[in-house]
Amino acid sequence: MSKQSMGTSIRISGMTEISHLTSFVMGEDLQKLQAGEAVMGGVVHQHPFAFIRIEEAELVSGDAPAWLKEQLLASPVFQAEAGEGVLPWLAKAEDGKLTQLFGQEVKKGQGVTLQVTVKDPQKRELALTGVILGREQAAKVEKNTVERQQKKETEKEAIAETFKPKLVDQEVKIAGQTLPLHDYQLYALNFIEEHPYCGIFLDIGLGKTLTTLAAFAQLREKGLTGHILVIAPKAIAQSTWQDEIAKWNLPFKTVSFLADEKGHAVSAKKRQEIYEEAAAFAAKSDWHLYFINRELVTKLVDLGPWLFKNVVIDESQSFKSPTAKRFKALKKVRGRIQRLVELTGTPAPNSLEDLWSQIYLLDQGERLGTSISQYRSKYFKPGMLINGHPVDWRPLPGSEEQIYQAIGDLVISMKNTRLELPKLTMVTDTVEMPPKAKNSYLQLKKEQVLEVGGGEITADNAAVLAGRLRQLASGAIYEEDGVNYQEFFADKLERCFYLTSNTSSPCLVAYYFHSDASRLLKYYKKNGVMAELFDGSPQMIKRWNQGEIQVMLVQPASAGAGLNLQAGGHTLIWFTLPWSLEQYQQMNGRLYRQGQKKPVIIHHLLTKGTIDQHVLASLKHKDISQESLLKAVRMSLK
Repeated sequence: MSKQSMGTSIRISGMTEISHLTSFVMGEDLQKLQAGEAVMGGVVHQHPFAFIRIEEAELVSGDAPAWLKEQLLASPVFQAEAGEGVLPWLAKAEDGKLTQLFGQEVKKGQGVTLQVTVKDPQKRELALTGVILGREQAAKVEKNTVERQQKKETEKEAIAETFKPKLVDQEVKIAGQTLPLHDYQLYALNFIEEHPYCGIFLDIGLGKTLTTLAAFAQLREKGLTGHILVIAPKAIAQSTWQDEIAKWNLPFKTVSFLADEKGHAVSAKKRQEIYEEAAAFAAKSDWHLYFINRELVTKLVDLGPWLFKNVVIDESQSFKSPTAKRFKALKKVRGRIQRLVELTGTPAPNSLEDLWSQIYLLDQGERLGTSISQYRSKYFKPGMLINGHPVDWRPLPGSEEQIYQAIGDLVISMKNTRLELPKLTMVTDTVEMPPKAKNSYLQLKKEQVLEVGGGEITADNAAVLAGRLRQLASGAIYEEDGVNYQEFFADKLERCFYLTSNTSSPCLVAYYFHSDASRLLKYYKKNGVMAELFDGSPQMIKRWNQGEIQVMLVQPASAGAGLNLQAGGHTLIWFTLPWSLEQYQQMNGRLYRQGQKKPVIIHHLLTKGTIDQHVLASLKHKDISQESLLKAVRMSLK
């Protein structure tokens, strides 16, 4: 009997009996299955899953464990299930290559070859990774045919090399648009549809916004009624959500309680008018999607009868305090909400106590108690007493696991699921320049053109022009002495702080100009968070890798090849992009490298309508030549 390790790949062929590959078994179907499994006394499925069942199953290739061989000999029926939160790929063989297919189930009676891997040799667990249309035949190794068998294995390796399935590439058609979703996004989308009140507690940058919009767009197609209200931080409501809707051309009619089309703040009088328009729209079943920030929730509740049947709370941890006015206001109208989705990457930023109010809004106290006192008495113990009254609560041993288990049917979290995430996710985060700063940027462009005499921009002046434009795109620009700088806007600082504050692990922030570092350090200090400037010392590298530095600012030139920072975190934020492919790639490689145990997320902070976008495009195309620099500057000065 050979020893199989995790990841051993095996192929099994047969005739399809049931195919459930394009969606997860969940909701009522999963409940019926669980009830039947409980009666039978076997293993009960705890989470949604995808699978395929075949007849006439036979082993085709791979070092199969003895128990699997015995299973295939004992029964011709074989069921393979994918890992939690993963949809297996489907492909067809053409000219020695595999072409991936999307959105289709395998018909009953269709011959297939399953690719499975040994997930846990001790527990005898397998995971379905992919399905190939067509039935491969088992190899017959006879005397003097070793060379032929080796040739066949080489051909298989060549096919595998030409087609490497990704966790991305689920093409889902919603509202007339084709959306490319990761498997975990489709899993979350289905979860939102199946659970009227739910939380998606996944790291920032993993596409929760698009997932939620796609879910509501699909629900609309299925007859969902009522206005949708998105409660989010002001900058996120005004940019991220609107950008995703526009990018994917999703059919939502949007209205903001925060700002008008020119970006000016909405007055109290105007909010009242928008509310009255919403009531009129509702009377005609003309449904819209509205945006508001968390600070205005209490005022919205006071405007009149609650009009919003569907609510999304982006960064739900901002409702963590049960004594806050915003929580009490939403609690007051909770009975009129038919769907509530909470999104956050840091549901418990300070302690597990922060979870109670968020979960209460979802289930009104069913799982964690109807009061914060009940919650504390069950899962915590007093840590400090003043005059006999507890002022500090500390979780009991094992309480975190118990809490996440209790809310497991309401919440998707890496604490209670085993979702497979991409090893690397690149995210573009954009900020909008305030009108005054935008005018300064336009004026700077005009002056730069005048300074070169209105003539042709050349290699001699392009670098200088690009540098000044990049400075201002980050919010400040150096004065003539090259030491002092003038600050124009803080939106990039705010977004950077938002990203690090909503990431559950330490973050690297890559900057370029010294003014960037100075402004970042001041901003974080002002907001009560300790950010540290990387000094290159072994002591600081050690502290970072031990998780002792929450936010570390790094200049790419000081983080050369070979610097190991992957143990300390898995999130990198580019505050200012460099005009150097080498520095860009090496900085990314500080986290995305051998030894990194978590999925890496890299954020690019860009200011709309500036040279930022041209710099990132050049880096992505690996074109940072002199001609590319000239092109970027010329386009920015148009």
